[in-house]
Amino acid sequence: MNTLITITEKYLEYCKSQKRLDYKTIKAYRIDLKQFTSFCNNTDIHTLSAADIENFIGYLHQNFKPKTVKRKLASLKAFFHYLEYKSIIEINSFNRIKTKFREPLLLP
Repeated sequence: MNTLITITEKYLEYCKSQKRLDYKTIKAYRIDLKQFTSFCNNTDIHTLSAADIENFIGYLHQNFKPKTVKRKLASLKAFFHYLEYKSIIEINSFNRIKTKFREPLLLP
């Protein structure tokens, strides 16, 4: 079964062995993807829709600062590109979502 948890673990192993990412990067990816899987209740990857991703983005904006949201979205976007690359999903729902947003300007 293609649950988010099993696919996430395969993705993290891919990041470690193929992409040779740093330990801290993989740790951050693990945290970000775990938040996403718990938000989506570990559903089947094929049942996820753009609306589910948009709901998660709304959740992030309510609970985290803009820079943190941006990082978490980058982790999630990389994960969805991996899913498309490995033909686990046919259409990347993340491509249909506008993820650009204004960050507050911090003055010195």
